[in-house]
This record gives sequence, structure tokens and C-alpha cells, in this order.
Amino acid sequence: MNQKLFFGIITIVSIAGIFVACGEGEINSFNADDQVAAISIKSSLDEQKSINACQANPECLEKLSDVPLPTSSAELPPSSSVEPVISSSSISVPPLSSSPIIIASSSSVIAPSSSSIIVVSSSSIVPEGGIAGTCAPTPAVVELGDSVKWTFTKGASVPAHEIMAASFDWVFEGGSLGEFSGTGAAATSKTTTYNTSGSHAASVSINETTPTVCAPVQVNGAKITGCECVVDNASPDVAAGGEAIWSVTGCSTTANISGYSWAGTPAAPTTTFAHTFAAKGETFTPTLSVYNDDNTVQPVVCPEAKAVDATQPDYLLTFAENKVDPVFIDVPNGACITVSGTWTDIGHIPPVKILCDLLDAQKACSMSMSYGATSNSLQGSYSISNLTLELGNASSNFVGSELVCVEFTGGSAARCKLGLY
Repeated sequence: MNQKLFFGIITIVSIAGIFVACGEGEINSFNADDQVAAISIKSSLDEQKSINACQANPECLEKLSDVPLPTSSAELPPSSSVEPVISSSSISVPPLSSSPIIIASSSSVIAPSSSSIIVVSSSSIVPEGGIAGTCAPTPAVVELGDSVKWTFTKGASVPAHEIMAASFDWVFEGGSLGEFSGTGAAATSKTTTYNTSGSHAASVSINETTPTVCAPVQVNGAKITGCECVVDNASPDVAAGGEAIWSVTGCSTTANISGYSWAGTPAAPTTTFAHTFAAKGETFTPTLSVYNDDNTVQPVVCPEAKAVDATQPDYLLTFAENKVDPVFIDVPNGACITVSGTWTDIGHIPPVKILCDLLDAQKACSMSMSYGATSNSLQGSYSISNLTLELGNASSNFVGSELVCVEFTGGSAARCKLGLY
């Protein structure tokens, strides 16, 4: 008996010691004041169900009084059918017992249920009206039967949760999928195909508002192939008028070519395009689209032209007193050289020539020179020397009618000089 009493006293003292070690005060169960952060977003939110569930619980209802609520007469279904609704500012915690668990966050009100955790975010209500953004096809030009993905891209200031809660009603003009409706991020894009050629439009209505019109997709019919665009003078001289002329050749199609659109102009049966440059250093590259009568529009890439000015040379080679000074100049790729001089010996009038070597030539290298419509080029391995271009006969006041332009690959610079012989 004494032993039982002794062990009973020891047990009581031990339990009391545990309470002393843990501190004084009341130990409460988890309540709505406890914070839990970073819950993963669920694709849709049912605010009214959550609010009704919260009002049915005294502890949650007390917290609900400080939160602005949307007006609704919706009734909450039985707790066993309530779907979890999750806010972006909390993390879910599994129930520790069969008792209700209320999880509160800085932007949420949570109603308990015997079978679920419900979170209502104050910032997740679907806004009235649409959502700012744009929509476009990928790719923008396709062939018949190809797939086209239409995508709505929200504006930078639109919160992600508005997309998650929004409805999207798509209309695809001429597409194999004529219409599509959905909600959330998964509905911001949809893929369809086209069996008719031409330009096809699409639109998307967000939250049943006025549709946003997308950039159109071009569905080509009979293919256009073989087009080549060239320019007659890649370095037009503004001192000599500064005009460059582009032309297109070689286009082929099983339909009929119906026109050419240069630099955004309406399609017309014009295979050439001219541009006049106003100042040295100005660059211009025309856009070109070729059309046929099967609704095909084929973009064609044209080369760039850059204006020079012979009166303001970047690189100059001269001769005088019936001789050429042994002067070399090093020019970078794409540079142009002005040539001028005087020659008074009428008994001997030699041709004016320019000669260039490639510096730091690599295993595979090439170099070309052009002077108006005249050109010359060489290819080499570790060396290109004395690439020569004749500019015409020397005269008492020789000024090259065009600039000599140099292009190369596999080297660091072109070293050039004049020759009269």
C-alpha cells in the first residue's frame, strides 16, 4: 500500500514539472488568428460558398465581420460536397483531428468543414469587365492544314489570379474549330487548323465582355518559291544622287503571281523599287511580299543599302604629278574607298587600278571589290593578295565615278593601294 502511494506521489510531481517547464498560461487549440503562408493557387475560387460555410461556424464568423463581402443569396451545399478553394497567400495544413480547422492569412477568410479546408481570397473576385491584353497566332503565316496556336497574353499590370478566375470565349473564323470556351489559364490559348487559304481573323471575349480582336493569321494556298531580291548599288553616293534600285526575279507558283508589295505599298505588278538616300550613313532595306491569286503572301528578304558621300570620304587614295605615292590604307569589312588624282602626261595615260590584300587570312577566306557595276573577287586559304579592280584611265582631274567598296570573310582588314601601269 505504501509503495502504491509513493509511486502515485512521484507520478503527480512529474506531471506538474512538465507544466512548469512548458511555461504558464492557457494552451489553446489552433484558431483563426494563426497565420499560414503561401498556399498554391487553385484554378477557380468559389467565394460565396466559402463565406456561407464561414458564417455557419461561430469562430470563423467572428473573424468574418472585418472583411467586405460580396452580396449573394447562394446557399452552401452540405459540407461533404464543398470543394477546396485555395488562396495564393496561404499553405494548406492537414487536419490534426476531426475538429474544424480555421486557417487565416492576411488576405483570406477560411471556413471550416469536417471534410475540407476552404479559403476565400479578398483579391480573387472576378473583376467586372474584360482583362487588358493582346492575342495573336503562332506562327503568323502557315500552309493549308497546318496547326495555328492562338494565345491571349495579359497586360503586365494584370494580376495572375484574374486570369485564373476569368472565362474565355474564342471565335476562330474559318478554323476547323470554330468556337471554344473555357476558364482559367488553360483557356488562354487554343489550337486549330485551316483548310481554306487567305487571311483569317480570331477574337476572344473575356468575362463575356466586348471581344478582343486578334492579329490575323495568313494561310497560304499554292506556294510561291524561288524569289530573289537584289540591289543594284549597295553603297549609293548621295553626292551623285544617292539612288538604289531593288528588283525581284525567279518567283514561281502553280497559281498566278498577282502582285508585289514593296515597303508596305499596295500590291502591284511592279518588280522593282527605288529609294533615294539623303545623307551619308543612312541605311534602308525594303520589305517585299509577293502575292498570287490563291491567297498566298510570300515574304522575300531584300539586302540592305547604306549611303556614302564621295565628298566626305572615310577612306581616300590619291595620285598626283603623274605618279602614285606608295601609300597603303587598311579598311574594315564593308568599307568604301574614294579615289581621286591628277595626271598631265598626255603621252602616256595609264589605267587607274586599286589592289588589296587580306590581312590575317584564315584557312577559308574570301574578298571582293565593287566599283559601280564592275566587280572582282577571290577565294583563298591563309592568303589573298593583289585582288585588283580597274577604275578607268587616269586624267587631269580624275575622280572615281563610284566608290570602291570592299567586303571579305576570314580576315581582319583589307590593305589597299593604287596602281597606275
